[in-house]
Amino acid sequence: MELSKGLPGQLKLFNFAKKEISLSGIYQISDFPKISEIASNKKDNVKVDLSFYLKNNKTPCVDGIIELDIVLACQRCLDDLSITLKVNFNLAFVRHNQESEELDSHYEIYVIEEEELATHDLISDEILLSIPMVPMHDYDCIKEINEQEIVEGKSENPFAILKKIKIADGGKE
Repeated sequence: MELSKGLPGQLKLFNFAKKEISLSGIYQISDFPKISEIASNKKDNVKVDLSFYLKNNKTPCVDGIIELDIVLACQRCLDDLSITLKVNFNLAFVRHNQESEELDSHYEIYVIEEEELATHDLISDEILLSIPMVPMHDYDCIKEINEQEIVEGKSENPFAILKKIKIADGGKE
């Protein structure tokens, strides 16, 4: 798994926040196994921007933007469904839940034990949280499929073969 330029494999939360580091990088969807499992456009780019800072001089925080176009299977018709995601997030990293009480409510709280966090894990989690639980086309795709089947013409009655078998058998039951 090759990392893009600009983003390290591990985020040193307190160090980066203390130095107010900003990082940018570009990945491919295939770099994230959890995302790659559900997306059919594995070669497309994922653009990531992260800005670290300290809140109240002690809590490491990161504001981030992740942008990507992802192609998923529509859960109604199973055709490809392209979704443009622009994921904005504000995370605060605390060791205990009590520390989060001093923070604004717009922060998503991560309770951590380590000073470092895997970059891939953070990005994967934020993308997965932003994908619709049941991705579907905006229009009634099933109705459209049913109309196409009607236009294609009626197929032979599936029970007609049974009638032929019964005739070949001499009509015996």
